[in-house]
Amino acid sequence: MEKNWTGKSKSNPFLQFLLRFSVKIGGAELAYFFLLFVCLIYTLLPSVLKSASFYLKRRFPQDNFFKRLARAYKLNFTFGRVLIDRTVYGIKGDIKVRVSKEDMKKYSSLAEERGLILLTSHCGAWQMAMPAFNLAEFGLSKFEKFVLYKKTEGDIDKHSFELSGEESPVNFIDPAQWDGGALSIISALQRKSIVCIMGDRIFGSGANSARVDFLGGKIDIPLMPYRIAASCGVPVIIVFFPYKSKAAVDPEVEGVFHIKDKGAQIQNYYEDAQVFADALSKFTKKYPYQFFNYFNIWRQE
Repeated sequence: MEKNWTGKSKSNPFLQFLLRFSVKIGGAELAYFFLLFVCLIYTLLPSVLKSASFYLKRRFPQDNFFKRLARAYKLNFTFGRVLIDRTVYGIKGDIKVRVSKEDMKKYSSLAEERGLILLTSHCGAWQMAMPAFNLAEFGLSKFEKFVLYKKTEGDIDKHSFELSGEESPVNFIDPAQWDGGALSIISALQRKSIVCIMGDRIFGSGANSARVDFLGGKIDIPLMPYRIAASCGVPVIIVFFPYKSKAAVDPEVEGVFHIKDKGAQIQNYYEDAQVFADALSKFTKKYPYQFFNYFNIWRQE
């Protein structure tokens, strides 16, 4: 991982104010209009173009500079729309989760039996997916929900519940703890909770990680989720939330996995980590402008 990555928003207070003000007075459409110009300015900044190019060079290796510039604009614009819709959800609350009743019954029964790990990534509409992923009509509202998330001190970026002034619908587990949050995750699962973990992000030393194949190179991703799932006997669902419209979140589930207990050696779970990396690679091929890791995850090469 790039050492100077902090997760802090690249925006600034004025742009955040402009975004929220435009949503309040004109809704998403007015905010989208401003985004056309703000995104152009941001994309032309060398630092922003460089950040976007780490991924774009891997996804589209044959592009020349001008093609990559156009793709960077499209990538940034998609990310901007996701952030606007998160703001709309926080201020107006009119975002829905569209998922089949059969799937939700299945996931509810899995969680009720032993708890559940949702493994996802920094792609699509993940920023507004978890707060909206309550679905009382399907029985998921009765489960405690936890998200492994590092909140950067002084970050001006706000969650949807912070914009609405409501209580957070999820509990946060800090991955910067000495154990990476493992004990907190295990404690939550023992209470039959639903825990969401970003499978593409390592915090700390990276000792408990695996180097896997991804888009023609090698990246490091955490092994902790698979070891915990195996030791606790809980299923893992790989799920992504592709951005399709401003009115809804459409989860795409890659499958329900039961991780075999291969012992205490965390490196034994490399193959499970590769399954996740392959699923993420498949997502980027289907949605090439929805992978939002703006730093060089291939840096070790």
